[in-house]
Amino acid sequence: MGPRRWPDPKQSRDGEQGPLTTLCSIQPCKGVTSMMTLFRAAPVGSSPRRMIAFAVGLVLALMAGRALAAGSDEAPAPVLSPIEEVQAVIESQLIAFQNRDGAGAFFHAAPGIKGAFGDADTFMSMVERGYNVIYSNSGWTFVEGQVQGEQAAQMLVVEDEEGRELKVIYFLRIYDGRWQITGVQPMA
Repeated sequence: MGPRRWPDPKQSRDGEQGPLTTLCSIQPCKGVTSMMTLFRAAPVGSSPRRMIAFAVGLVLALMAGRALAAGSDEAPAPVLSPIEEVQAVIESQLIAFQNRDGAGAFFHAAPGIKGAFGDADTFMSMVERGYNVIYSNSGWTFVEGQVQGEQAAQMLVVEDEEGRELKVIYFLRIYDGRWQITGVQPMA
């Protein structure tokens, strides 16, 4: 038995022009054009290995096209208002304190604070001693905040694991294109 001969995709069984001839002539979109290139890559009389490679290529092209089409329906990421950006930075630092993640908490400190404390461990020790409710926080509630240009102030009530509450104002400023915490002031 000789090699398998695959029918010409451009002709029907009775020798008339097949549907692919019409597709190739109208070229409805780039995806179909590239698929037609794949059809031409496996001519009649190709080896079984080449036909398998052709089939795999066709399946991959269809999967890629489907993935691109599915991705286009996704909604864009929400845009936060400036006060929401400020609150997100504060939340991230408070979560870092909960997790005892010194590097994560120190990341949000402004350059002046980083310069004063030098490293994350020293910073965490200062927060644990001077702001224990914040260091041992179990939750918080944002009260009111204000953004003026590249500066912001956000009042919040922080609660620790023992139920103690501390009302504080976080001060932030934009450095290097992102909000960074310049200080925290406890309220009397």
